[in-house]
Amino acid sequence: MSRCPLLYPAFLALAPLLGAQSVAVVENASVRVLEALDHPHQKTALHKHEFNRVMIYLTAGDLDVTAEDGHTDHQHWKAGDVAWSPAGALHVSENVGAADLHIIEIEVRRPAPAASPKRDPGLDPVANDSKRNKLLFENPQVRVFRSALEVDGRERWHEHTGVGRVVVALTPLAARVEYRKRQSTAMNGGPGDVFWSEGPVTHRATNLGSRPAEVVVVEVK
Repeated sequence: MSRCPLLYPAFLALAPLLGAQSVAVVENASVRVLEALDHPHQKTALHKHEFNRVMIYLTAGDLDVTAEDGHTDHQHWKAGDVAWSPAGALHVSENVGAADLHIIEIEVRRPAPAASPKRDPGLDPVANDSKRNKLLFENPQVRVFRSALEVDGRERWHEHTGVGRVVVALTPLAARVEYRKRQSTAMNGGPGDVFWSEGPVTHRATNLGSRPAEVVVVEVK
């Protein structure tokens, strides 16, 4: 799977509480990644998001987002859903389901470059290993894809372009990541764990775990 090793430990920092329990698990010049736990029937304060975001829903749930004019957008999410959320106007949100809604929110702080990074088609994981890597969406700031790797499976050599990438685990991870010009590293974690690494890089991973592994990869251009 096109997974990226953690080059330094993600740190925890308290984020503003807007009716949800949130912590920042990665923060740098390119992204801020929040782990949010929206509790049922607790409306947020009126707020807006200054940055475009990639939203990864770790659990299923229902969310009402109400704009200043009173219009409410009723949203239903399944576990594993991924969405692009543009920066926008003031609003209030409320988890209207019966259980906590667990979300990874990736704020993209880096503006879109003048041109997308050049890719070698032979090293593009979405192109050279399309059975394992499925493109979800791409825009001027990010490319987002879902990546799966069977037990004992080993990826093809591939490259991640851009300034860096966020990897969010959807399943338990136990992997070895190989590089052409430096020592291999381990990548271990559980569902909801977040990894950041700088780019560009060429590597491949082997699934050492006892079950198939799945992640969402967010490449920042």
